[in-house]
Amino acid sequence: MQSTYRASDSPPRRNGELRRPPSRSSRPLRWTQATVPRQPRDGWYTATFDARAGVDPSNVDAPPNTPLPLPTPDPGEPYPAPGGARPAPDRPWVHGLLLAATALTVMFSGSLWEGAYEEAGSLIEALAIAIAQPGRLARGLPFALSVLAILGAHEMGHYLACRRHGIRATLPYFIPGPPPFGTFGAVIRIRGRIPDRRALLDVAAAGPLAGFCVALPLTGIGLLCARPIPPSLAEGGVEFGSPLVSAALERLLYGGADLAVGSVYLAGWFGMLVTSLNLFPAGQLDGGHAVYALSASLHRRMAWTTIAALFAFVVVRTILDRALSAYTLWCVILILMRDRHPRLSDEIVTLDPRRRLVAWLLLAVFLLSFIPVPIRW
Repeated sequence: MQSTYRASDSPPRRNGELRRPPSRSSRPLRWTQATVPRQPRDGWYTATFDARAGVDPSNVDAPPNTPLPLPTPDPGEPYPAPGGARPAPDRPWVHGLLLAATALTVMFSGSLWEGAYEEAGSLIEALAIAIAQPGRLARGLPFALSVLAILGAHEMGHYLACRRHGIRATLPYFIPGPPPFGTFGAVIRIRGRIPDRRALLDVAAAGPLAGFCVALPLTGIGLLCARPIPPSLAEGGVEFGSPLVSAALERLLYGGADLAVGSVYLAGWFGMLVTSLNLFPAGQLDGGHAVYALSASLHRRMAWTTIAALFAFVVVRTILDRALSAYTLWCVILILMRDRHPRLSDEIVTLDPRRRLVAWLLLAVFLLSFIPVPIRW
């Protein structure tokens, strides 16, 4: 099935239309379902098409009003702006610089957890000591390596899944931050269009599964290195709530006693928190992508159900603890995200049984890594 397009005097104004100059490539291109304007030398062309045959765009510069086939690029190929401008290329030095900065801030946070600046009376004094005596930062190295391994595995999972499906994506951008963890996480930027539901699920699932596979053994190692303490010593400190999988291990190893944990456990705990937050089924979070891959209508229902449930949870925890819930900010972020999600190039192809099983696996990872009460002071 072929579709046609015709010339108009000015560029189309409808929202969501993609613009791309004519392709000179002789390679076969794939049809998709969208409305895509074209810009030959003598005017704008627009077409709506729905076909799956490969075509050869050999006569793209025909006169106006000439019926022509409309090829589209490979799923991962970006849509440049009119005039042939392409997205800015990756700058490896930016990724390296951010990684180095994040490594320093995470090492500083880890050395704080390890008590490297006990004589400091404030965070500013501790920072001054770290600058004057950088050797103390080495005590935060296990924490830094653990955190960076978790974040790197998560984002590289997304990146490699994008590469597998031919979707253009950047390398991870690590984001430095202040203590207590020294980072706001890491992100990649997906520049190509995601072609179908199967690719969307693969990209969405690869990050959380890879990050969880690193965070889980680190959490276990941290628990093996923990030591029980009497309840009197536990009062007045920072109390970290346990992920559900960690709570089961703690009861198995220590019978539910209060524990003093080291920085490796805190890194695993941080990885569990990041994984669970990303798997909330709303917006364009990893969990939202996975649900959208199953069904667009299910994504809308799950997003609003999740927001309502989390809002009720925040209210109840705030009343019970007489303090603002740690999930308050995340609830606001989910409300801003809502059920927004970009459409795919092809929303007809459904998930195969193996990918549906992966979706259930993501649900299990979310439940195991979820922390009902992340932190108490």
